[in-house]
Amino acid sequence: MHLKELDANLIVVLDALLIDASVTKAAERLGRSPSAVSHALANLRHIFSDELFVRAGQRLAPTARAKELAPSIHIIVSGLESLLRPTTPFDPGTQERRFIFAGPELTELYLLPALRREIKSEAPNITLDRVPLEAPGGYENLRLGRTDFALSEGEPGSTVADITWQLIRKESYVTLCKKSHELVSNSGLETKKLTPKEFSTTPHIIIQASGLKNGPVEEEFLKRKLPKGLITRVSSSLTGLLLALETGALVTIPRLHASTITEHLAVTEVTLPFTQPAFEIYLGWHRSFERDECHQWLRQIFLTHFSNAPTA
Repeated sequence: MHLKELDANLIVVLDALLIDASVTKAAERLGRSPSAVSHALANLRHIFSDELFVRAGQRLAPTARAKELAPSIHIIVSGLESLLRPTTPFDPGTQERRFIFAGPELTELYLLPALRREIKSEAPNITLDRVPLEAPGGYENLRLGRTDFALSEGEPGSTVADITWQLIRKESYVTLCKKSHELVSNSGLETKKLTPKEFSTTPHIIIQASGLKNGPVEEEFLKRKLPKGLITRVSSSLTGLLLALETGALVTIPRLHASTITEHLAVTEVTLPFTQPAFEIYLGWHRSFERDECHQWLRQIFLTHFSNAPTA
């Protein structure tokens, strides 16, 4: 292949196809006809000597060669956009955009309200919304650029080459029970420390994302001889807390979640007879956003407000 065979228009079309996985949607994104995009794809297949995309139901699935090209293609297009962008300084006050975060349910309590307050005065026309990350297609939407950010509590479930993941926070777990629980009310202590026997004989609720066999909390509890029959899995911290209030079980949730919602519920912390596992939180975004000035601006505010991970 010679460079003269590949013009910028074909690169832009390939980028759109990688994002949208559809000739029709790519055409809409680019303001072109589907036949023009199909013609460009035929040229791209000839140039790269590869199908690049194959039909998979209603969408186009990238071949291994297309996946290999994707990171470089996105960076090239971002660079072209940067070259053509007006030289006037970026002003968040002129931006009118909707950013979508894919993340846990409680993101809407412990993260988004604080971010909205941070940006309100500088960027009144930027809005922030959340969608579930673990929902069907959650990671795929991030890979295709349909969601702007993802917040993963623990190792990301997808590590494809065109997604950037940055460690932003180290977190711990906390175990809670209702304030009237006999373990607490009979102890006379402000923070009750459980004995190994109390731990191993008390029902326990853990938060477990769908599709995962055992998370770090469950693995640690099983190692500490908590019978599997005393473990109940639920899908969210809020559900776990409400169930703990209803049943009298202990519940272990991320401390970040607890700091947001426990002040509204009659629960208190208990200390387990061992050190609980820690976990890490990652922020992810598609590489096509690397040079997007508005995305960069919001990303920096996010990191300033939320990150506690050491910088390199």
